[in-house]
Amino acid sequence: MPRQIYLDNAATTRPSDRVVGAMHEAQRELFGNPSSKHAHGAGPKKRLHDAREFLRGTLNAAEIVFTSGGSEADYLGIVGAAMTRSPGRVLMAQSDHPAILQTSELLSRLRCHTMTLPVTRDGDLHPETLFDALGADVRVVALMHGHNELGTLSQLEELVALVRRTSPEAHVHIDLVQTYGKIPFDLDAMDVDSVAVSAHKFHGPKGAGFLALSSKARIAPIMRAGGQENGMRGGTENVAGAIGMMIAAEDALLRQATAAPHTESLCELVERAVIDAIPDAERLGHPTRRLPHILSLRIPGIVGETLMLRCDERGVAFSTGSACHGHNEESRDPKKPDNHVLAAIGMDRRAAREVIRVSFSRHTSVEDAEFAAEVIVDEALALLRTSPDAGVRR
Repeated sequence: MPRQIYLDNAATTRPSDRVVGAMHEAQRELFGNPSSKHAHGAGPKKRLHDAREFLRGTLNAAEIVFTSGGSEADYLGIVGAAMTRSPGRVLMAQSDHPAILQTSELLSRLRCHTMTLPVTRDGDLHPETLFDALGADVRVVALMHGHNELGTLSQLEELVALVRRTSPEAHVHIDLVQTYGKIPFDLDAMDVDSVAVSAHKFHGPKGAGFLALSSKARIAPIMRAGGQENGMRGGTENVAGAIGMMIAAEDALLRQATAAPHTESLCELVERAVIDAIPDAERLGHPTRRLPHILSLRIPGIVGETLMLRCDERGVAFSTGSACHGHNEESRDPKKPDNHVLAAIGMDRRAAREVIRVSFSRHTSVEDAEFAAEVIVDEALALLRTSPDAGVRR
């Protein structure tokens, strides 16, 4: 077996041993239903409460609702807010995660009109673009704090201030999936109404997440069922998942100050290695406002998926610019990319196929990054030598 280097941490992270151990113990010892009145329900109920209070405190939130992950939290935050308001407009960006964009189907049933706003070349929602779209009829504004593919950090303070000034009654929802545990965030200080968090992005379990709410947030449940989560989300609570998420959050926050510069330096290491070897290569996303752990690269003349598969055979795993997306059904233009993010920033189909995303965690070593950079450069150069326009490039 070749050496295994995992560099797809923006997609999911490996749960820590501490998380796995705590969840194993919870599954074995805390198997009772937290809603049960007998002794077997008391332990799970207390541990669920403890996890809830800890996670609530990490964001200075008034309340949190446990969900199955970030996607459900986005749905509940956006659609749930719209359900408490009269019909109007809901604003989001063309480059947003599908979990945000696909709320439009449910919103339409509420007679809400979804506006997807154009973004900059960096995948950024420009404040002027948002300002032009705001108005008294705006009910919800959904924003991403950090972009999952391009790594761009939004101008969140300025964007939220515009909403508060121009559409003061609008609910502001933030997708915090890529930034929670990596960049400090205070829900109350940022003056937002709700944020979505997913545990498996910071070394917690899959299938666990939460929606954090401010004291002024107005949210209606999408699924009442048994009335759990204070009536906001029915279904027996995932006690082990909540415990695992709490431990993962504690670890991430304790290491946040050192993890961010570490992963940022690894991004720069791989970026320099690739661009030094292939000067045509370019880093996507904003040059300064960006997440510390995501490196999105376009290498002209190379199909990203081919490069990914060749590197994977040598033990280096990362993703392509289109790995998380199906066909862009909204556009039948054969010149446009399947990936809606790359289409939103103006890339044509050929350029979009040349994008790869490499993402790091606090567990990635410098040696891992150096080895990965060597493999990526080696395979990229080999592909360029066999490309039809190799002679032109030389």
